[in-house]
Amino acid sequence: MENKILDGAIQDYRQIHPEAFAWHGWDLIPQARLFSMILPFLRQQVQRASQTMPDIYADRLEGIHRRTILSPEDWYQLPLLVKDEEPFHGLQGFRQQATLDPLILRPSDSAAHSSVAFSSGGSLGRASPTFMTMADRQREIQAWRRGHSYHGLMPGDSVLYTYNTTHKGGQWMQESLWAHGANVSLRRPEEGPLEVLKNILAFHVNALFTVQQPYEAMSRQEKAAGINLHTLIQASLENPDYQGVLLPDSNGRQQVEFIFLGGFAIVPYALELIQTYLPHTPIATLLGSSEAIPQACSTNPRLTPTGLCHSNNLHLLSGPHFLEVVKAEGNAWVPVRKGERGLLVYTSWARDGTIWIRYAPGDVATWLLDDGECPCGIFSPVITDVQRLDQAGRTELLLHGCAAG
Repeated sequence: MENKILDGAIQDYRQIHPEAFAWHGWDLIPQARLFSMILPFLRQQVQRASQTMPDIYADRLEGIHRRTILSPEDWYQLPLLVKDEEPFHGLQGFRQQATLDPLILRPSDSAAHSSVAFSSGGSLGRASPTFMTMADRQREIQAWRRGHSYHGLMPGDSVLYTYNTTHKGGQWMQESLWAHGANVSLRRPEEGPLEVLKNILAFHVNALFTVQQPYEAMSRQEKAAGINLHTLIQASLENPDYQGVLLPDSNGRQQVEFIFLGGFAIVPYALELIQTYLPHTPIATLLGSSEAIPQACSTNPRLTPTGLCHSNNLHLLSGPHFLEVVKAEGNAWVPVRKGERGLLVYTSWARDGTIWIRYAPGDVATWLLDDGECPCGIFSPVITDVQRLDQAGRTELLLHGCAAG
């Protein structure tokens, strides 16, 4: 496929079959080579953004034409897109525009027709939508499968997950697990933690996908996404008959072999729970948002014992989004160097719906490892310590975001 792109046989991202985003090759090539490979599609989306989302991009991309983007240095000259004003860097946000007319975030061309809107970013103001087509959904679902592989999930594994299936992440998770060949058990809204433990036992579940319920959110047990790691551990301790299901029994036997925890990071409270009650159970997470799934993921430490990509150290997952961690340098936004902290930005280069061009949703990250430096064998760079840019935003995510339920 790379040769066909470079030879010009593939010039439109829609020529790439969604299942191609499940290929591990995306994470096994250097960033410079990856950029050359996806450059035609980055240029394609810049042109689409200017023409089909003019309320957002007409001024921001004024004077920038796809033919002028020939190298990474040209790309770094493109301005960042932010939801809220960032006066220090002179960045104008689009939240107010989207509040008045959310349809400005749906491209006007035929590619974006028949789309569904997922809202996000409501903790600091009114939420705004990202529009997705059926093809967009398939691209992200197939890309998420790569994360399942790095977590060690195999076709035929049995997974129970407690996520809210009305949330984009919950829907995509369910379908990506199906596409991966796993048997999936869902938690019904009326089922409490004990019933979930019964289902784990009855359906021979060996992988649990659940939310963390950080300490900051312990007062919000009514959160719609439901059951969380804390309540499942508590129910296991209170019901000795279920020792050996989630928690190991007196002989060390344990049915659940792997735990996936969602959220922008595995918070200290969740790590403490794992270390106290499940010290030998591998955990991992995957970074994503309503605007872009997936972005980065950690690996199963049992499968990659020498790797540095565990817990909150995450390999970037490129395709169908292009991920960057950047800093201001003159008039450009350039990649940070190893050990530096910067804004996490992404560009949706293979999407029919809402086009994000160098979109910075408000997350910062530290660039931990360059290409090929992680001993696990995955070639893509590793980032760490993903946080909200402002502390108030971080608190809101812990209270109301996916990690909370």
